[in-house]
Amino acid sequence: MFRLAALGLSVLLALPVFSQGYTYVDWADGLHGRSAEGRRLLHVETDHYAAVVDVERAAITRYGMVDDAPGYAAAVKDGVRFPALPEIKMALTVEVGGETYTCVRAAQDTTDHANYPIRLIDGGRMLHRFDILGLEFETADGEALAERGRLEISVWPERMWLTLELPGAVKTGIRLGDSVADAEGARVSLVYPPGELPRPELVVEDAYEEHAALPVRWDPLFGASVVTLPSRQWNMAEHLDRLDRFPVRITNDTDTVQTYPVVFAFEESFEGVTGLSPMLRDAEGNPSGIPVQISKNWHRGEERLLYEGPWFNGVAEIPVAAGQTWTGELAIAYASWGGVPAASHAQLCLVGWGGNQRWDQAAIGSFGESICYDPDVGLNRSHIDDVRPLMVRGMRDGRWEWTHNVGGGNFLLYADAEGQAQPLIGVRAAYLSQGPNLTRVVYGGTTADGSIVSRVEASTPRCDDVNRAYHRIRYDVRKRTPFSRLAFYQLGADNYNDHQFTKMAHGNAAGLTEEWTTERGGKRYLREAMPAEGDAPWIALLGGIRPDTWKEGAWADRALVVRAWNARLGGEEVPVPYFASYGTENGPPSANAEMVPPPGVTELLPGDYVEAEIELLVLPQQAEDYYGPNAALRAALGEMGGTWKLVHRFAAEGAVEVDMTSGTLRRSLPVEIEVDAGTQSAACEMSGGVGYVPITFHGLKRTEGYVLTVDGTPLDQAVDGNDFWQVTPEDGGTWAMTFNVDLDGTETRVVAFSPQRHRGHGEEGEFGQDLQDLQD
Repeated sequence: MFRLAALGLSVLLALPVFSQGYTYVDWADGLHGRSAEGRRLLHVETDHYAAVVDVERAAITRYGMVDDAPGYAAAVKDGVRFPALPEIKMALTVEVGGETYTCVRAAQDTTDHANYPIRLIDGGRMLHRFDILGLEFETADGEALAERGRLEISVWPERMWLTLELPGAVKTGIRLGDSVADAEGARVSLVYPPGELPRPELVVEDAYEEHAALPVRWDPLFGASVVTLPSRQWNMAEHLDRLDRFPVRITNDTDTVQTYPVVFAFEESFEGVTGLSPMLRDAEGNPSGIPVQISKNWHRGEERLLYEGPWFNGVAEIPVAAGQTWTGELAIAYASWGGVPAASHAQLCLVGWGGNQRWDQAAIGSFGESICYDPDVGLNRSHIDDVRPLMVRGMRDGRWEWTHNVGGGNFLLYADAEGQAQPLIGVRAAYLSQGPNLTRVVYGGTTADGSIVSRVEASTPRCDDVNRAYHRIRYDVRKRTPFSRLAFYQLGADNYNDHQFTKMAHGNAAGLTEEWTTERGGKRYLREAMPAEGDAPWIALLGGIRPDTWKEGAWADRALVVRAWNARLGGEEVPVPYFASYGTENGPPSANAEMVPPPGVTELLPGDYVEAEIELLVLPQQAEDYYGPNAALRAALGEMGGTWKLVHRFAAEGAVEVDMTSGTLRRSLPVEIEVDAGTQSAACEMSGGVGYVPITFHGLKRTEGYVLTVDGTPLDQAVDGNDFWQVTPEDGGTWAMTFNVDLDGTETRVVAFSPQRHRGHGEEGEFGQDLQDLQD
């Protein structure tokens, strides 16, 4: 411990730390289902407590503490898991006209697309915030109150904030268990479990305006300190590398470590909302690894609604040591990060659009949506919804704007032997990384009949060529499961596939296996299960046709490449995937591409599983459509755009071969490497790869002080200082660091990652041991 003393106080304060708290909210019986008692139940679970919300009673009916909570990522690994909880009593009361009324029901209008059953406002790692509308109140004698109320609930890892509102009330009250809150007027808030809540001294400045202090308020609706960021309009095309920086100082004047909830909020219209990437950086401008949740909304209805867009909330829990001050900055990237279009994956609030359930939006750059995800299929269409090409002529035929939608897709699609669809229930979303180098979001759930547990990891990379997503799927069968329809992945979904195209083709890294003219419609299989053999098998929907309703802008083709496959089905090992095509009739008749069981398999058995890694590609059709900077893509489009050869290029050349010399390879695309625990280093040779390839190093003991070299040269893509990598926390208290390296071409590159000496820390291995001693 003498070594720790020699490091000095300033070094100790710089040790990486973050709040490992988390929250989950899911529909216990699925968004469209009910409990055995006919109730609509919302499950709340954090690493501290769990609760059950009966939304049609506007009441928390069960509550209890959680012991031995798993880590954030592990909490979605095994599908639905929820503790048995004791009952708790809750009452909402209002006083109007000298009478006291109690809430007896809520959310009764099941046809109310704008409000039923709840409205999800914020959702993510730290905060889930939702409201229940249409609260109905009656006196003890059954006299009904004409006015309707609203209950808003903000779920944080350690406690919940409940707010009751009813216009015209002279007094409002909430009782939950033994806790009571009463207030004069139309609004009251209650925090549960109760307890002293120290508030920080928080100062946030605007670096653009001579470090002017920004407004900070305590907001009981959030249960957090809210910082109002300045709303600005600027030209995206002229400022692709714009990086907003807001210095932050947060002081803990108590004698214990405190974790402070903070919301950084844009509350008016601002440029770049579709793809912004917020990050907390330390005093030296290094990514701190403290997660910043992204929740936002740009939807607006015909009549103004509470919480409709546009707005953005960057949510963080900032831990500060006793009597100390954390100093750093909030940095917000928009179109690019380190000169390359940034990746983001955010919860997008649908208030003002409708549906209002969990909806996620991934973007590359800040030029519109790239891929949308609907994990609960809240809009009754599919898991993968809108999909758009990157940096091609937009919907108004311009640059740096929204492009045309060629979307629709699904993960697991399963109907039982009687033809009854079995959707996923208890779906949770773990936001492991929201960008800007590589996103990682996990969706976990279980089919309604309990047969199959699903875990899907969706990732979007920072890149400058095409819109792509990496989808890692894992399905585990828990009981005998006869089926009438089963697809492990769909490119084009039954209820979302109005995209028209002329040809389909499939092949592998060696070339083309078959190409054919597309049949359309029929709600039947147009092509039965076809073995997808060889390395990097792929299937493509080619010759995309722009509909007559759109006169301007570029269209796109779609394809998927299977990067890894491992499965046992019907009790037998299945060495290769199988492709099929189904005729859809969502709007105009069309066709899709599916991954399906092999011929002869009509049921799944306990212990069966599918594990696959899929690369989804959204491809420009011709060179003149693409205005991005990637010369290799432009040349490829000129030579093979709109044909199967372009898909083959991505399938064959996109494979990355990794030969490790130190450290351990976890995955080859995107590349994931576990560093040596002792030396905190890794080295390898890489060949292959198309464009910027994400490389993540796992198991780090620190958040800064490392260097990545490529062929002996330190990687430096900085535009505005330390702005080309990301740091994310991992279960177990370690960290991951992600870079994007341009691997266009097939030549071999030597890649090395290691600690570097700096700030007089001495040998990095010794410092790592000091850190472990301190954490222990």
